[in-house]
Amino acid sequence: AIGATLLISAAPFLILFLIPVQSNTDQHQKLLKVLLSFASGGLLGDAFLHLIPHALEPHSHHGQSHSSEESHVHSSGNEESHGHSHGGAHGHMMSVGLWVLAGIVAFLVVEKFVRLLKGGHSHSHSHAAPKAKDSDEEDDKKREKGKKEKVHSNKKPVEKTVETSSDIKVSGYLNLAADFTHNFTDGLAIGASFLVGPTVGAVTTITILLHEVPHEIGDFAILVQSGCTKRKAMCLQLLTAIGALAGTACSLLAEGVGAAATAWILPFTAGGFVYIATVTVLPELLVGRSSFWQSMLEILALLFGVGMMVLIAEYE
Repeated sequence: AIGATLLISAAPFLILFLIPVQSNTDQHQKLLKVLLSFASGGLLGDAFLHLIPHALEPHSHHGQSHSSEESHVHSSGNEESHGHSHGGAHGHMMSVGLWVLAGIVAFLVVEKFVRLLKGGHSHSHSHAAPKAKDSDEEDDKKREKGKKEKVHSNKKPVEKTVETSSDIKVSGYLNLAADFTHNFTDGLAIGASFLVGPTVGAVTTITILLHEVPHEIGDFAILVQSGCTKRKAMCLQLLTAIGALAGTACSLLAEGVGAAATAWILPFTAGGFVYIATVTVLPELLVGRSSFWQSMLEILALLFGVGMMVLIAEYE
C-alpha cells in the first residue's frame, strides 16, 4: 500500500519535467494561461464529479440496504422505514453541502488573514497582481507611469511590488493546503482498498494515478502563476505527497477511520477546490487582452480538464 502511494506521488512528478514552462514570465504567459484553464476545469470537475459524489455515496448505499432489509422483514412498516431512510439521507446531504460551504469560507478566511498579516493595504493593491500580467501595450503604459511616479516619490512603486508578490503567493499556499488534504483522502482510499485485498488495491491505485496526473499538472500551473520557479513548484508538490503517505498509514493502522474522516474531509476539500478555481484561477484568465484563438484554446483546455474528470468518474 505504501509502495502504491509512492508510485502515485512520483509518476505525475516525472511528467512535470516535460512541461516547458520555467517561470511566470511574458515568454510563457500564453501556455501558462492554457495550463491554468486546464487546472480550473480539473479542480471544478474534481470537486463536483469526484469529491462531492463520493462524500454522498456511503450513506445512500447504507440507507438503501437498510430500507430493503426493513421491507423484507416488515412489509407493513415499509412506508415508515422509507421515510426514516429518506430523512437520514436528506440530513447527510445537508451536512455534505455545509462542509463544502465551510471549505469555501475557511479558504476565504485564511486568505484574508494572511493578506492582513502581510500588509494592511493588501486590499487596495489586490488588483495590481493580475494587472502586472497584462498585454505588452499596457505594460509599456505602466512603465511610463512608473517613471512619472518615480519623479514624485520613490517609495510608492516599491510598496506595490512587495504587496503584489505577497498577494500572489497566498493563493499558491492555499492550493498546496487543499492538495495536501486531497492527497490525504487518496491515501486513506489506497490503505482501505489494500485491507480489502491486493486486487482491489491495485485497481484503486490505477484509478487514483489516472486522476492524479491531470490534477498535478494543474497544481503545477497554479504554483508557477503564484510566483514559484519550476524547480520550487515541483519541490512543493513533492511535499504534498506526505499527505498521501499519512492517509495510507492512518488507514492501515486504524481500520474504519477512513469512513469517518472522508465524511467531512472530502466535501471540505471540494469547497477548497471550488474557491481556488473560481477566486484564484479563473480571474487570471480574464486579465489582459487575449486573441480570439488564445481565448478559444483556454476554453477548450478548461473543457478538456472537466472532460478528463468525467471519464475518470465514469470508469472509477
